[in-house]
Amino acid sequence: MSVHVQVPDSIKKLAAAHQDLMLFFNAMDEVFFSVDMINVKVIQISNGCEKLYGHKASEFLENNRLWFELIHPDDKHLVDGEEEILQRGEKVSKQYRIIRKDKTVRWVENKVVPCLDEMGRLTRVDGITRDITDSKAAEEKHRQSETWYRQIVESAQEGIWTIDENEKTNFVNKKMADILGYSPNEVLGKELYDFMDEEGKAYAIACMERRRRGSKENLDIRYKTKTGEDVWANISANPIIDETGKYKGALAMVTDITQRKLDEEAIKKSEANLRTIFDNTDSSYILFDADMKILSFNALADRYSIQQNSKKLEVGKRVRDYFTAERWPFIKEMLDGVAKGEAISYEISYQRGDRTTQWNNVRWLAVKDKNDQNWGFILANKDITETKTAALERERITADLIQHIKDLEQFTYIISHNLRAPVANIIGLSEMLMEEDLNQAEKQEVVERISLSIKNMDTVIQDLNQILQARELTNEKKEKIYFMDLVTAIKTSINNTVVGKKVQFNCQFDVDSIFSIRSYLYSILYNLSSNSIKYCKPGIAPVITIESHQLKNKVELRFKDNGKGIDLLKNASDLFGLYKRFDTTTEGKGMGLFMVKTQVEAIGGTIKVKSKLGEGTEFVMRFAV
Repeated sequence: MSVHVQVPDSIKKLAAAHQDLMLFFNAMDEVFFSVDMINVKVIQISNGCEKLYGHKASEFLENNRLWFELIHPDDKHLVDGEEEILQRGEKVSKQYRIIRKDKTVRWVENKVVPCLDEMGRLTRVDGITRDITDSKAAEEKHRQSETWYRQIVESAQEGIWTIDENEKTNFVNKKMADILGYSPNEVLGKELYDFMDEEGKAYAIACMERRRRGSKENLDIRYKTKTGEDVWANISANPIIDETGKYKGALAMVTDITQRKLDEEAIKKSEANLRTIFDNTDSSYILFDADMKILSFNALADRYSIQQNSKKLEVGKRVRDYFTAERWPFIKEMLDGVAKGEAISYEISYQRGDRTTQWNNVRWLAVKDKNDQNWGFILANKDITETKTAALERERITADLIQHIKDLEQFTYIISHNLRAPVANIIGLSEMLMEEDLNQAEKQEVVERISLSIKNMDTVIQDLNQILQARELTNEKKEKIYFMDLVTAIKTSINNTVVGKKVQFNCQFDVDSIFSIRSYLYSILYNLSSNSIKYCKPGIAPVITIESHQLKNKVELRFKDNGKGIDLLKNASDLFGLYKRFDTTTEGKGMGLFMVKTQVEAIGGTIKVKSKLGEGTEFVMRFAV
């Protein structure tokens, strides 16, 4: 007779929880893995390995050195000594190149966490490998696979065991005897407790008391086999009552669940291992279902939520509760795109409390079930401030180099033209002084011309020095500067001119201050104000309008006058050039606008100009905050 015993709900829930967790990990691009260091064998590896390496999980499970063979020959030295570090209980993080199965080269980041036993021996390592060649590569759909873990409960095989009222065995079938490791005859006549240790015996005695009172139960019992090994069995126990209602013994339908117990323990360990990786990765992850309710998250995600939203993450809460009403339409659009199979990845930035900027890379991933139905979503968020800052710094250095090259070209022009001319004059005039037939008056004229050439050369040298100083990296400390204070200081310094020409300043500062270098901003506004007054329309009082506005992460400063204006169609390319002048009716050297642009760029700003002849000029400057 064969009776099928149903798998307990607790095991089904545990299997479902593990399956959900594996669906989550197999949906990500990162490769999660565990290695048995005692047997030197890969015991778990996520499906991301095939996308990253071009090799299937089964290949890594069969060949424990495959990961090393795929490392680029020039980078193999980077992993030398890695096992010694892990033996000390220290984490390992390395970046190196790999050669995929299709022979293409990719960069990966590999992080490994050691696990030591109570004796301090390295028994297992858990790790995560991610593709860092292109942080936005999230195009492949994640396929669900359960090839690296086995079923919790295998096909049930039942044994039949009956005992009499004295707990003596009076019948076992062959399957039952096999479970205990005996022949059927060896089991007959033995007490139920002969196959248990002291702990199991105490538990069984309590069960048998309930059986005598007519109780039916389904229990998990641990037995000892003939060889002394533990075997777990699920028993469906029923009392045997005769026609008079007297207890005559018990009947048990027994299923060997040893493998199920081992699987259950393995799943718990696996889940604990994956949770360790989950909570120790440098990316935050939030998993939520198709109804937009949070299912799981790691510690870093919770910390980000507290920092950015002042809210702790809670399982069961709606994702929408963590975004503002203005932000939610954008998020909903991202989710709709991901549900359709789109790869969504973008960068965001925000200002920290210390006024520094933090950059994050955000990825939205869809989790599909085996029928390719949308099961939920993953929000991955990684702090990329260091990488982004380095990239921005490279861009700044490149821009500075380009500007320095332009400056060198400009300086070459100055030296070859503006300095060469007075030097040539001095040489020629000096040779004239050597002539013996010059009278005193002629010599005096030559000396005066030499003196004038020297003064011209000195002026050019002073201009070059001023330009070089403006281009140097300043050591001045940045501070909070109020725009109105700068305007007041400028008006005071040129008070006589302001009063004499009836200059009118109109100021409207939506942003009243900026964190920058005071001397540079003062010089910029002073030069623009001086130019506006110098090139005003005859007979019309100069009107200077200065405004400030907030533009996301920039402050815009607008400076406008009602002066003569500039013909940009003719002069736009030379507008900020050195010694470039567009109005010769007024004395000047063509240094002002060149110095303005130089100083604006020195403090990380940009400048543009709008102007028409007869309609005045407007300068638009934008500074990062």
